[in-house]
Amino acid sequence: MAATQGAGKRPLLFGLVAVLGLMAIAGFAPYQAAQAQTSGMSSARLDAAIDAWLSDDELAGLQTLAGLAQAGDVTAQVLLGLIDKHAALQGPAVLALPRDGRIALLRAPGGISGQNWLHLAAKEGDPLAQAWTSVFRPGADLDTAAQFAAMSEPRALALALTSLAKRQEHGFKDSVIAQDWYPDTLLFLGRDRTLTQARAAALHPGDPQHRYHKGARPTKADLADWLAQAPAALHLRATCEAVCPATQEHCVMALYHALGDYQALLTHGTPANALIPDEVFAASPRGRAALARRIMLMRSTRMREADREKLSAVDSCATDWLGTQYEAHTPRAIPAAEN
Repeated sequence: MAATQGAGKRPLLFGLVAVLGLMAIAGFAPYQAAQAQTSGMSSARLDAAIDAWLSDDELAGLQTLAGLAQAGDVTAQVLLGLIDKHAALQGPAVLALPRDGRIALLRAPGGISGQNWLHLAAKEGDPLAQAWTSVFRPGADLDTAAQFAAMSEPRALALALTSLAKRQEHGFKDSVIAQDWYPDTLLFLGRDRTLTQARAAALHPGDPQHRYHKGARPTKADLADWLAQAPAALHLRATCEAVCPATQEHCVMALYHALGDYQALLTHGTPANALIPDEVFAASPRGRAALARRIMLMRSTRMREADREKLSAVDSCATDWLGTQYEAHTPRAIPAAEN
């Protein structure tokens, strides 16, 4: 299983650095080399912790990761830091904990509320942690986005670019979008947040970005075809294959409408592709729960109830599954965590 290899073997495609012309980025060493000091025993514990977390033995996996992080395992620190930063990655077991319990589990000691492990890993020179901490700073720039592209981290790349775009009054210049590393999934972030005729013509007819070109919207059939093959919709397909195999196509459409936001689709996924490949995360129980949690976070309780009838008309199986997940992720419905 790719996600459970030793820390020194976790896949990260730094060969792209040469292709993208990013070799000059300071401090940009291969992630594998940065993790080479992990001992065999620590690596085995890390693999077991990740397996437990992916299998939805959430508390056991996170407790082991916390112990490794406190012992100086940088990979565990990065993974915990990303789980702490992204609420969709936190499942029922974490939500059941009191505030001080969550802090003790997910964060490093320090201050009133602890500190995110990413900051400590970044200080140790970890390139992935350094890139992630840059995203959350007001001074983040395109260099950070380019680093994520070179590291084959599409979720992080999308998050970096959409965050930057919010601070760009007129969108990105053509020279930015023309860069080899710039993703086709975010072509609509060009000048004035519109999609040019030439760029629209190159996209799949069902690509949701078409609405940024004169308000055009794909037909239902075209959208369904796009969802059936687009890498961005991987998590929808993997979830429906597992929970609603008999109505998979309709399930994917229902979950897409439940999410209700194209950018949210792009920024959802594995904590880090370098640590847990996205396809592995998408196919796991934790990956499915994270998708439900992401959808849940997009809607208030009242809105979720109002959407239920609409979603049922698309696929009742997906709607029932979401209802079960909403219940599981509602703190009042979660039994108190055992000590």
